[in-house]
Amino acid sequence: MPLILDMQGFKVEQNRFIVKELAAYDGTKTAHYIFKAPFSVKLLSPDLQKQVTWLTNNYHCLNWNEGYTPFHKFSNIMKELMEKKDVIYVKGKEKADYVRQYSPTVVYELEEHPPLQIAEARCFYHKKSKCMCALTNVFYLYETFIML
Repeated sequence: MPLILDMQGFKVEQNRFIVKELAAYDGTKTAHYIFKAPFSVKLLSPDLQKQVTWLTNNYHCLNWNEGYTPFHKFSNIMKELMEKKDVIYVKGKEKADYVRQYSPTVVYELEEHPPLQIAEARCFYHKKSKCMCALTNVFYLYETFIML
């Protein structure tokens, strides 16, 4: 059974990616997590704090300090989600490479075209209704690429 994964987050020092939102959909089951901040945003450089603010206000609309799932559980959640899946689909090379770190399963990179669009969010965790929502994206990607 295939699995579609998407995530939104923040880049921090050394180009490290901090996942804030993770969504997965396999055609029947949905998983959605908003992760707590792994550390205070004040520990980031001023430039990175500006990027966090921009992403929060203009792109994924997720606040650094919000979340309900402890960040240290991310790794176990990824393993559980990918367990017994034939293939994992992820949009974009950077995300696909990131997911490959957690999966012995084949991770297939979906085409970059058409690009994902900022749309009406399907969950309650975004500051604005129109934003880049991982949950909205997995449903869209499933309908676009799997249901062909």
